[in-house]
Amino acid sequence: MAREELLQIRLTKKEKDRLQAEAESRGVSMSEVIRDYIKRLPAPKKFSGGE
Repeated sequence: MAREELLQIRLTKKEKDRLQAEAESRGVSMSEVIRDYIKRLPAPKKFSGGE
């Protein structure tokens, strides 16, 4: 699956250090840690708007 979307976020030094430490402990990139977390989020509920 091609990744076409880009998300930029601002982190504190402490947040970045925590993310980097987790990535290093898993042997993956920081982006992969974030993608893994996103995969664990509940699926969005379908909108059934009456417009």
